Order: sequence, then C-alpha cells, then structure tokens
Amino acid sequence: MPELFLKPADLQDEPVVDGLLDQLTTYSMLVDGVPKAKDGARRFLTAFPASRSPESKQPFLVMHDAEPMGLADVIDGYPTAAVAFIGLLAVKEGDQRKGLGRAAYELLERFAHDRLKVGTMRLAVVETNPVVGFWHKMGFSETGEIAQYAGEVKTARAILMEKAILSGI
Repeated sequence: MPELFLKPADLQDEPVVDGLLDQLTTYSMLVDGVPKAKDGARRFLTAFPASRSPESKQPFLVMHDAEPMGLADVIDGYPTAAVAFIGLLAVKEGDQRKGLGRAAYELLERFAHDRLKVGTMRLAVVETNPVVGFWHKMGFSETGEIAQYAGEVKTARAILMEKAILSGI
C-alpha cells in the first residue's frame, strides 16, 4: 500500500493544483467536455455550497513524500451536520491503478471521522465518469437521488452515493 498524506491546500497552492489538473484531462473531458475547466484550480480551492461557510471547505493535495499525486476536497456539514461531502478525489492519470485512489480515500475518510467528527461520507458521481464501481469498492451505495451536473460544455446527471463511516477503516 502506498504511503500517502493529505496536505491542506490554499490559494498559494494554485499553481500546483493547476499542474495536477493538467494531468487529469481524461476526467475533465468526461465530466466537463474540455481538457481543463476554466479557473479549475481556483474553484477547487475555494468553491463551496451557498448553504455553507468558506471554513467548511477542506481542500487537500494528495502527497507521496514531497510530490503531489492528486487532489481531494471535502465539505464539512454538507448537506447536513453529520455528513462530509467529497467534492473531488482524483489521482493524476499516470499514477492511477496503483492503489493510490483507495489510499487517498482512506486518508480522507479518517480525516472526516477524526477531525470533522462526522458519521457519513457523501459524494456525487457524474454519469459520464465511469467510477461508480470504484466507489462501490470503497463501501458507498447509491442513495437513489439524482442531481444535475453542469460542466464547462456538457451537462449530465450525477448519482448521489453515501457511506456510513465508523472509527475503524
């Protein structure tokens, strides 16, 4: 299992986030219809739901030693107080299928449980992005809810998924 850690990210990390987004073009084409969304790095670092405060946004660089390998973010208390919503969890394309996504998710879940004190993780998978199977392996199930996702040039349905988290991962 790869040894990774989550490094809190802020606007000073915008160039690093932008560089990682350059290595996520397949994902971007699937969900947004463009190789990289405009202002994607800034939005990753700062966007949060209108019902939450800026402090609820927790963006991270997924690091292996000193090298950024991916991105992860979670919204604390969204849509309800006991829930942490994963906005993005992505490992750069050259490092996929090596167990890094699973390891990064486990770190994010541990953070949500230990630091945010939530009992549920939630996320939305854009239907054009074939990763529902990954999230099933992480223990998530569809809630039956569907939302609309508006990408840069394409729109799609988003499947909401949820997982109860416990003290042990």
